Amino acid sequence: MRHIMRLRFLLPLFLATAFAACSKELATAPTDQILADQAIVDAPTARAALAGIYAGLQALGYYGRNLEIMGDLPADNAVWSGTFQYLGEMDRDSTKADNTTMTSVWTAIYAVIARANMVLTKVPAINDLSTAEKNEILGEAYFLRALSYHNLVKFWGDVPMPLQPILLASDATKYPRVPAAQVYTQILADLAQAGQLITNTSNTRQATVMAVHAIRSRVLLYKGDDQGALDEANIVLAGRDTLVVNYPDLFTATGTSTSEDIFRVAFTPVQYNEMGYYYLGAGRRELQPDPKLNSAYESGDVRKAWTIQPRGSRNLQGTKFPTTVGAEHLHVIRLAEVVLIKAEALARLGQLAPAVAEYNKVRVRAGLGPHALGVDVTTQADVVNAIIKERRLELALEGDRWPDLVRVGLVPSMLGIPAFRTLMPIPQNDINTAGLTQNPGY
Repeated sequence: MRHIMRLRFLLPLFLATAFAACSKELATAPTDQILADQAIVDAPTARAALAGIYAGLQALGYYGRNLEIMGDLPADNAVWSGTFQYLGEMDRDSTKADNTTMTSVWTAIYAVIARANMVLTKVPAINDLSTAEKNEILGEAYFLRALSYHNLVKFWGDVPMPLQPILLASDATKYPRVPAAQVYTQILADLAQAGQLITNTSNTRQATVMAVHAIRSRVLLYKGDDQGALDEANIVLAGRDTLVVNYPDLFTATGTSTSEDIFRVAFTPVQYNEMGYYYLGAGRRELQPDPKLNSAYESGDVRKAWTIQPRGSRNLQGTKFPTTVGAEHLHVIRLAEVVLIKAEALARLGQLAPAVAEYNKVRVRAGLGPHALGVDVTTQADVVNAIIKERRLELALEGDRWPDLVRVGLVPSMLGIPAFRTLMPIPQNDINTAGLTQNPGY
């Protein structure tokens, strides 16, 4: 069974076994592990603790599979084609509070936040770290906490926001849900701290200076701060505002580095992801690309040729992640997304000509002709809609479609579902044990 190997995530850092934020699944720590508040005591354990945060990103509930699924399956990019009923429930936009895929995402994200909180609390007191290394560890922990809180607020809105370690299960009840606006304030504060502390500029499998700016650009776009999103995107794109990598080369079987990488989660055949395993005909075949996605590509779009292939006479398979081994290094954010963030920010600020020029870079790399303002697109709405479409095609199956439709308000009209379902339900376990309130309508 593939899932047996997932036990390795307890080995690099066991912090999440002693506290899982609002989740109670791990309330009792195994007897062969030490308490979380005793885990970071010197330089080696501080380094291990940072590695443990990154290991948390690899979880099947996080970037290892389910975050991307939850970002495409409820929308119009993917459909359920397997046997797991909880995926069928999500595909039908009838996700319930006890849905295991959704709950696993919530739990995995809070486990990463819990590990980050422990690092941010304990590492400042470690004496055998140089100031430079201590700052790097703290900066990357701030970055990963900010990324994780943004992933939470995108899907659930108001969420609990612990900023200190939770060492006792009973302490989880001290953290009720806080307004999404307050979470955004904290996300931006964490990114500001990360920006002051991180010096890494080359290892894109960890947080870098440019990753901080890129995620800040994404966060500000979601927040509706178009000028802020543009300013941050311009920092990332300075001197590299072109797309020069062949689209398939971004998704090789072994996660080959490219000049367009910004931040990726590293995987190996042992520490694997299951994207290809779920989409390829040679794997579980739980999911396949939505026929509406298949028909959305223009003729000659190389992104379609790489992302979707026929499987039999009537079915499709998702081929963006090319193996069932799962050693691809999955992108959290890459250069093309920042180009599209810049384009959208420009369009919303009324700067239509530069917005079209910007998103044309994505079209041309895909083998398509550039759009002409006044011919292919005319109004501000035309330009924004074209960018949203390019985001769909460029980032297909990477988990961005549902959050995009939610933030631009298209879920009820485009998908024909009640407006309350733009937010996922709060997991029932945390309603029962942490006393959290449920999102309206559930």
